[in-house]
Amino acid sequence: MSFSKIITMVLEHEGGYVNHPTDPGGETKYGISKRAYPEIDIAALTEEDAEEIYYRDYWSRIKGDDLPASVACVVLDYGVNSGVSRASKALQAACGISNGDGVIGPHSLSAVWTTVENEGEEYLVNEVTRIRQEFIRGLSIYDTFGKGWERRITETHDLAMELI
Repeated sequence: MSFSKIITMVLEHEGGYVNHPTDPGGETKYGISKRAYPEIDIAALTEEDAEEIYYRDYWSRIKGDDLPASVACVVLDYGVNSGVSRASKALQAACGISNGDGVIGPHSLSAVWTTVENEGEEYLVNEVTRIRQEFIRGLSIYDTFGKGWERRITETHDLAMELI
């Protein structure tokens, strides 16, 4: 259930087909980029195909079904926007794991639930969001995409807070 609600927001953020010359992902549709999926005909990609890719390559990798829905929300959207490994490292850092490897496994999941128990879901959502904002604000293409990214991060945070 969490995935379907969260992926609806992700797809709204990502929108339809674009091929912006300064976007490092190149040709994209529903956020699926030609650079990441060179074998896919991006222009012909369906929303259902995109959801399957997001479930398989993003949600499963962040262990979305094993996270609190609010935390899965901010980590998934961050992962879609900036890479699963980067988003997973942010989650690990928010849980106090130094030198996180960007792979959510049993140790990371244990740290998430310990952090939730000790600090609360809101803390974890806020901390992952803070780390994400810090990252995007340092990007050289922030002037081009920053306003949209900031709006997206705020909307993602708002949905995550609703899921607590």
